[in-house]
Amino acid sequence: MKAASTFLFDLVKTLTKSQKRYIKIQAGTKEKDYIALLDALLLLKTYDEEQFIKKNKEANFIKHFSVNKLYLYELILKSISNFGEKKIENKIFQKISSANLLVEKGLFQAAINELKKGKNLATKYELFEMQIMIYGVEKKLLFNRQFKKNDAFSIQQIYNHETHILEQLSNSNEYWFLAQKIFQFQLKFQKIQTEEQEKYIEDIIQSPKMQSISLATNFKSKIYYYQANATYQFILGNIEEAYKFNKQFLDLLEEQPIFLKLYSQRYLSTFNNMLIDSLIIGKFDILIEGINRLVLIPKRKEFKTIKNIESRIFRQRFLLLLNWSLRQQEFEKVLEWIPEIEKGLKLYGNEVEKHHRITFYYLISYLLFQSKYYDQALKWNNFILNTIKEDVVKEIFNFSRVLNLLIHYELGNYSLLESLLQSTPKYLKARRNIYATEKALFRFFNKILNIINKKEKQEIINKFKKEVSNLYEIQKEKRVFNYLDLRYWINTY
Repeated sequence: MKAASTFLFDLVKTLTKSQKRYIKIQAGTKEKDYIALLDALLLLKTYDEEQFIKKNKEANFIKHFSVNKLYLYELILKSISNFGEKKIENKIFQKISSANLLVEKGLFQAAINELKKGKNLATKYELFEMQIMIYGVEKKLLFNRQFKKNDAFSIQQIYNHETHILEQLSNSNEYWFLAQKIFQFQLKFQKIQTEEQEKYIEDIIQSPKMQSISLATNFKSKIYYYQANATYQFILGNIEEAYKFNKQFLDLLEEQPIFLKLYSQRYLSTFNNMLIDSLIIGKFDILIEGINRLVLIPKRKEFKTIKNIESRIFRQRFLLLLNWSLRQQEFEKVLEWIPEIEKGLKLYGNEVEKHHRITFYYLISYLLFQSKYYDQALKWNNFILNTIKEDVVKEIFNFSRVLNLLIHYELGNYSLLESLLQSTPKYLKARRNIYATEKALFRFFNKILNIINKKEKQEIINKFKKEVSNLYEIQKEKRVFNYLDLRYWINTY
């Protein structure tokens, strides 16, 4: 049997308090079955249609359940589209719809006026897809014999403009395609780990369009160019270069503020990336100033239409603070942030995407581990280990297994550790090459678990300290120390 769709439930759970209130006002004061259905859905955390129908079998909305579901779904979509400030694209689309309606009614001059308004907006913001739709309506007008401006000049003008727009669409589409390939690679693998991956990413970035900003013939293409190159440099570990590309992207938007509202989400993401770059390369003055600016962004009008803006600022702020405390080796600062982070993760739920949630778990666990709060560190690390699908930030899943060994060693769970020393290398080997530093750690645990004499233990520890120090100097091993600074840990012994 085909599973029931959760489209309506998923849509209902995205509604803000203001949107819920607006929908109910639109429905009127008279009791409505579909509003009762809305209230019932709002009470749920998860949706099982069969159980939902059984639980509400006495409710009126169940009698015509399919009809009420469909009506409520369409009402919500319509209400949201009319709610609050319209996006620029929606304003243009409304003009196109109005023009189409006027053409059908034979009111051609009125249609022209609506199209002109839409075209001005679409041209101003380089919304080429919308311009194509506008010219589609103009063609309808030209084919109508009653329209007096049906002449060769108008035909030629539409042809020339539409050809230009199609060229611009092709340009931005190619930049979009190349950029998305890089973004998806970074999301899945974070860093290049094999020669095959290196060849894949190099083939993308060596494309002529990714080598020269001059080939980006419109604003959107330039955005893709800067973001893709910044991501590529970050993947390679060239953080100074990534910072420069991100800064150029932000400068591009700030120099042309009319685009800031249109690309506010991209601005926010890139601003966050620039702050991460600042953290890594030690530009702490920029980082501090940037975090202070970040918390004020929800109050700026250009960012009012960003979905889940509060949850995004929460996520970006605390991930930056956690990484900063890690960089400064001020590990215990995490203790003062955990209550607010827990509150935010609970409050915003799935608004904090899975890969960010996993990153939160790992950073908190690692900071607690370095602060010697091992029980709490295990709790947060288990959130990762108990995640069924390892479909994002796979590198974190890998290093969380290694961190798990360290936590159980400190907790004195030696019998469990012996078992983990068998399963963990197998787990890692099935997913990637095992780093020399990880192999050294496995050898260290296998040796020290079988030693009782304190003097011999200390000799093993001292030898491992020297080995870790030497491994840190090897470029290929740097990645391990970014996730697990074994030098700091072992030097506490």
